[in-house]
Amino acid sequence: MLVAKNITYKYSADSKRTILENVDISVANSSITLLTGRSGYGKSTLAYVLAGLYPENGGVLLSGEVHVDGVNIHNLASHKRVAYISMMFQNCDLQFCMSNLHQELMLCLENIGAPPESMSTEIQRAIALLGIEELLYRNFNTLSGGEKQKCALCCILLLKSKCIILDEAFANVDDESAKEIIQLIRKTDLTVLAIDHNIELWEGVYDNRINLDNTPDFAVPNIHKSKHDSSNVVVSTENLLVNGIAFPDMTFNRGSITAILGKSGCGKTTFFKTLTRQHKYKGSINFLDRELTTIKKRDLFSQCGIVFQNPANQFLSINVFDEILFSVIKWNKDKDENWHKKKTTNLLESFGFGKYKKYSPYMLSQGQQRRLAVLSMLAGNQGILLLDEPTYGQDYENIYNIMSLLKDRAGQGLTVLFSTHNERVAMDFSDTIIRIGGN
Repeated sequence: MLVAKNITYKYSADSKRTILENVDISVANSSITLLTGRSGYGKSTLAYVLAGLYPENGGVLLSGEVHVDGVNIHNLASHKRVAYISMMFQNCDLQFCMSNLHQELMLCLENIGAPPESMSTEIQRAIALLGIEELLYRNFNTLSGGEKQKCALCCILLLKSKCIILDEAFANVDDESAKEIIQLIRKTDLTVLAIDHNIELWEGVYDNRINLDNTPDFAVPNIHKSKHDSSNVVVSTENLLVNGIAFPDMTFNRGSITAILGKSGCGKTTFFKTLTRQHKYKGSINFLDRELTTIKKRDLFSQCGIVFQNPANQFLSINVFDEILFSVIKWNKDKDENWHKKKTTNLLESFGFGKYKKYSPYMLSQGQQRRLAVLSMLAGNQGILLLDEPTYGQDYENIYNIMSLLKDRAGQGLTVLFSTHNERVAMDFSDTIIRIGGN
């Protein structure tokens, strides 16, 4: 049983802001509890405290204790703590230490002192649970976000902790695969605390739900489809083949919003990287009436912006205000300093970042980082915007705010391509849905 009482935590002793205050939480033995709440309200921070990562690796625990089966996990060394509790991060890249899954699984077993003669059997058991044998020796850099999350979950299951915490574990996994894995977890004897905005995935599976911020579910306003010029083609592909993946012929019109769906590993991120000249390809990509390979990258990025699946990879500044100010200045050099600062302030307020303007981008939650990256791109005036899983880690209110702003910009001529596993978002906000991989 996982029990936490009176958890009060802040990121530093002299910080004026308390991230968690007097939080109590209880997860019954062998049950699944769903932890929900708006983006940026401390769900991941609470998970780090519960898993013993905080305050050991940062911040100050002002009050409270965390027990698993009556044992205070903060009193345990990390190699002993893992027998009681382990956690899967929202960003898997922060969790991996090795180059591929086999090496990572070996490291996990070595860290807990597993007998060498049992390692091969334990590894085969773990990968068989998730059906990911084909990923065992592939370099993590070649995997999709969804495939990485399956690998991270495999490591967690290998450790056989009594309690596991899943922080948005299925945000980059297609719904069909996610539901299969959730059913597999349901059949185990594990005590599970799952942080997720996609409540529908867990319907009929979770035993209890805790809403951290005690706010009601967002009531979605009426959503109206945008209109776009179907005769004005800005990007089209024909017979496109990249890294052995054959893509359907696609056409994207000026002012349109296109959702790109498909199972994890089908090639959604690969397609975006190809459009930004990061992959060689066969076939044809017509980009603003020119073959893509004939366009210099500098000219390409003056016309096309991209928000990565991991937004932390693209931050340039030391605080949130300067991150947006950088883009505002770059794309509005004819304006003066006061205009730049006022524009930046207005943009931050529109995305709910007013009180975070002095924060480092790396101190934000994963969901907040994603919104900041989207806002940074919208501060420019490129005509085409690529967004790789822009709604990952977002509650639906923030999804609505992000996509509504994109729809407004599409009405001004911005062409938007976004990948997602969220069928509801695709249906609600896109003009066209393209499915890659025949799914």
